[in-house]
Amino acid sequence: MNDTVTNQIEYEVITDAKRLGVLVSQWHESEYLAIDTEFIRTSTFLAQAGLIQVADTHGVYLIDPVALDDLSQLVAVLENPNIIKIMHSMSEDVDLLFHSVGAKITCVFDTQIAASFLGLGPALGYQNLVAEVLSVELDKGETRSDWLQRPLTQSQLHYAALDVIYLLELYGVLKSRLQESGYFNALFDETNFLVNQVFSAWESPDLAYLKLRGAWELNEEAQRLLQALVVWRDATAFRENIPKPWVFNDASLIDIVRVMPRVPADLKRIKGIQGKSIRRFSEELVSKIQQFELDRSTQFKMIDAPVKSEELVIYRRIKSEVAKISKQTGIPAQLLGSRKMLEGLVIHCNRHKNETLTPEYLGWREQLMGDSLRHALFES
Repeated sequence: MNDTVTNQIEYEVITDAKRLGVLVSQWHESEYLAIDTEFIRTSTFLAQAGLIQVADTHGVYLIDPVALDDLSQLVAVLENPNIIKIMHSMSEDVDLLFHSVGAKITCVFDTQIAASFLGLGPALGYQNLVAEVLSVELDKGETRSDWLQRPLTQSQLHYAALDVIYLLELYGVLKSRLQESGYFNALFDETNFLVNQVFSAWESPDLAYLKLRGAWELNEEAQRLLQALVVWRDATAFRENIPKPWVFNDASLIDIVRVMPRVPADLKRIKGIQGKSIRRFSEELVSKIQQFELDRSTQFKMIDAPVKSEELVIYRRIKSEVAKISKQTGIPAQLLGSRKMLEGLVIHCNRHKNETLTPEYLGWREQLMGDSLRHALFES
């Protein structure tokens, strides 16, 4: 293995809107771009962008979002479906670009997902993937550095540039292997689905409560109150620009609905709620509960109970089928069907009597194993 990475890396730091405009015109002519971001998300609701790195066949460009208060020039590039955007473990970057740039990115080639399709591992980190595929060992010493400080150090800039340089090299190798294996189109099918999930979460705040699976035992009225409190909590965190748990975490919201506090002091009886949450938000919370009125026009569905009894038999059957297909194809079982995905499939098809598969299984997975899954699901 090559143990060292050269320090002679050329990159350009972009702090001028006019120069960014020139590059945007250049990127519109590109077949593909490597994209990464550096950010901090420790005490704010949204991640704070420190750098946006872009590499094309001409060079590496480090866009400074602190110096440039308007990044809207990037929207047309990021949303262009004819330009492949090479990224690694894209979800946080997609989210950050959505909020800091205003772009709904399209046509993403995620190298982590590509590695999974090729049997290199279900969630291989960037450093390990570069080592595995390119035999280059990267220094990740700046991973947790302060990306909002100015000026950025040469070490930070060097680190940021390396991330996109090797994305370009990874793309060449992984694309070729995916085309040979027949999964190149499946990769874009998967990344498109995952990207749309990121945007859907922001566009449907009324459905965020469904992620609180521990509340499935609550009755309908209690779940509707929980829905309202989750919407309020998330909006409050956004307004105050603090992480959601700094208002009230998910577990606390479930306990709050069970206790139904009538006055702020009642919150002290609930284990795990931080004192600062009570001091800052208890009055607003209690008022929200007191003012709650059942509104059946709001988009709502009951939180599904966990898979149990005879449903577990079906779950184990489809899990076994996924394991067989994983062995045949080399694709990790985690990508073919995580526990959450398979439980959702059982609930959707067997409990709720849907004849179609869940959205995760209407793309490349259906082509690969739709018939065998249906047989396992509906086997008498």
